[in-house]
Amino acid sequence: MSTGVDALQQLLDRVGPPPAGAPAVVLGPEGVGKTALLVHVALEALLSERRVLHVSVQDSVDHVRAHYDALLRAVHRLEGAAHAQALVAIERRRLVLSYAERELDVDHLGEQAAMLADVAQFRPDLVVVDTLHGDTWSAVGAALARWSRDTDVPMWVGVSAEGTLPHGGGTPAFVLRLVAAEVGMALHLDMPDRTEVLPWALDAASLVLGGAQALEEPEARLEPARCTLYSGGAAGAEACFGEAAARHGLREVHYTFEGHRQAREVGAVVLSPRELEAGDVSLVYVSRRLHRTYNQHGLIRKVLQTLWHMVSRAQQVFVVGVIQEDGTVVGGTGWSVELARMWSKELWVFDQDRRGWYRWSGITWVSGQPSISSLQICGTGTRYLDDHGRTAIDELFARAFSEPGRIR
Repeated sequence: MSTGVDALQQLLDRVGPPPAGAPAVVLGPEGVGKTALLVHVALEALLSERRVLHVSVQDSVDHVRAHYDALLRAVHRLEGAAHAQALVAIERRRLVLSYAERELDVDHLGEQAAMLADVAQFRPDLVVVDTLHGDTWSAVGAALARWSRDTDVPMWVGVSAEGTLPHGGGTPAFVLRLVAAEVGMALHLDMPDRTEVLPWALDAASLVLGGAQALEEPEARLEPARCTLYSGGAAGAEACFGEAAARHGLREVHYTFEGHRQAREVGAVVLSPRELEAGDVSLVYVSRRLHRTYNQHGLIRKVLQTLWHMVSRAQQVFVVGVIQEDGTVVGGTGWSVELARMWSKELWVFDQDRRGWYRWSGITWVSGQPSISSLQICGTGTRYLDDHGRTAIDELFARAFSEPGRIR
C-alpha cells in the first residue's frame, strides 16, 4: 500500500480540486489530525511550485512553521541539505497569517491578503484555513466562500466538530470526515449526493496518510535494530531511556549542544547554532502555555530547542514526570509534552506521583499501558527519576522487544 506522497496524490485525484467559492472541508473533533491533513495538502501544492496562504486561527506563525517542518520530515523523509533546501523553497512560496491573538474576521483577512498582493506581490494559488470551531464555521463559512469566489482562489478549511458539518456556513465542495478506526483515522467523503469510506487513513502515531488496509493489518515484527530512540542523554529519565534502548539493541540519538553536560554520550549529536535555531520557540508562548516565566536567553532556550529536535523526529513520545492539575507536566520537560500535543503525536507520560502511565487523548489524560509500536520514538523526562519511573521505562522496552511487536 502506498503512503505519504503517493497516498495524498491518490486522495487529491479522487476528490478533485475544490472550485473557488466552494471550499473543501476537513471535519473532525479536536486532536484527530485535521491540521496534519491540511498541511499535507499545502505541502503538495508548495512542492509543486504553487503559492499557499496559510491562515491559522489558533497557532502562532512559528508553530505553523513547525507543523510544516514535522510533516516534511515524516512524509518526504528529507534530512540534511535536502531538507534545508525544501524548507527554503517552502518559505518562498508560503505566507502565514495568524489570528491566535484576535478573532477571525473575513473582511480583515481580505484586507491583509490585498496588502500582501500589493506590497509583496504575493497572490496565493491555494488558501488553507486551520482550524475553525463549529460555531465559527457557521458564522464565517459563507463569507470565506464568497472571498474565495471573489479572489478566484480555491480553499481548504478545517472545522472542529463531531459528526456532521454544522449548518449556516454555506455549502462546501465536499467534506472529508476523520473518523476513529482501529489504529488510525479513517476518511469518509461526504458529497452532496452520497457518502463514501475512502481507502486511505491517517496513521494514529505519525499522522502520515497511507492505505487504510495497511493501517488495519498487523505488519512486520518490530526489529530493535530498525528502531531509533531520540533523546538528550541528560541524567535521570533520558539516560535511563538510553540504557534501556542499548540493552535491547535500538539505535540511540542524543541531541546536545556545546557546553551542555550529558550523563549518556552514546549516540551524541552536537547541534550547531544554526541547527538549534531551526528548533527555536517563542518563550513568551512557552510561558503562557506552561504558566511559567523563562529567561529569554541562555541555557533554557537551548534546552527547549533541543527538545524540539527530539520530538519532531519521533512518532511516539514517552515522558517521565508529574502531571499537574492544569494538565501540563512539571519542569522544562513539560515543553516536550506541549510539542507532542501540538503536533498530535502519540503521547504517554509516566506520572511518578501516581505511579502510572497516562495517554493524552486529545482532550484529557487517560490511564493505560503504552506499547512501543513505531520505528522512531522519543524518550525524555525528569532528572529526578525514582525507582518507579526507572521500572516503568524498563518494562516499556521489555514489552516491545522481548515479545513480537507491530510496526506503525
